[in-house]
Amino acid sequence: MIASTSNRFSEMFHRFHFHALNTNVDIMIWAESQEIAVIERLAVEWFRDTELRFCRDYPHSELNHLNTLSGERCKVSDQMMEILALTETYRKATHNTYNPLVSSSSNSHLQLSLDSDSKSVRLPEETTLELQGIVQNWILLRLADMFQHRMKLKQGLLRVGESYKVWGRPVDTFDPWVIGINKPGQTKGLIATVSLSEGAIATYSTQDPEAICWNQCTVTGMDPVECGIWAQAIAKLGSEKGLSLIAQQAAYCEVLSIDEHSKLHYYGDKASLGSKWNEINVDYYH
Repeated sequence: MIASTSNRFSEMFHRFHFHALNTNVDIMIWAESQEIAVIERLAVEWFRDTELRFCRDYPHSELNHLNTLSGERCKVSDQMMEILALTETYRKATHNTYNPLVSSSSNSHLQLSLDSDSKSVRLPEETTLELQGIVQNWILLRLADMFQHRMKLKQGLLRVGESYKVWGRPVDTFDPWVIGINKPGQTKGLIATVSLSEGAIATYSTQDPEAICWNQCTVTGMDPVECGIWAQAIAKLGSEKGLSLIAQQAAYCEVLSIDEHSKLHYYGDKASLGSKWNEINVDYYH
């Protein structure tokens, strides 16, 4: 844990970092020093419990149990039911571009059979669930809700992989959170920075296996799950098709997308350019 220091205030920023869900986790919280041990323990426990339930690396996880019983109807936990309901919502919204089901067959329209009354699900035969991406963003949503609303922590930044959830930096009082967006496939070199007082941002990249080119998409909004799903969908569909689809389905998101020709596409309020989106050279406006 790395904590900022101050002799004048009992409240200060505290930062800690660990590895979970097969990626890096960073948390920065404004809190009193005596609270930070509890905050850190809660965060680590949340991630540990989430891994044990949803991670394929744990043989006895609930996810692996479901995958071994594809074709059969199975009872699931409340957390699993919540995640699977979200996957169905976004599968429909993205016209099946996002689908957590993986199959060796050519059928691209697989779907879960969910029963909320009995809290049960049936996977199609010979399919498996891949939930890592949505789980990473779901835990951001749930952990931020606990910190911000239940524990009343005034300011915070949570990062899991390339997704963020932030709050507590209103522009009339504080400088906003500033998050850099790297060039595709690189850890250095920015294509833009994003200034947020509150909200979520997620970046997803995919590379053409037969070419050097990348598609990358960054989405901002309020919900990290929504941002993460749409970043993935647009990167897979390409800028033109993906931005046309999000315009129909997600009114409050803004998007920065890089196409296979390294051209920068922007979808959102033009007033955000130079205030929210900075250090950016847009090629196409949508």
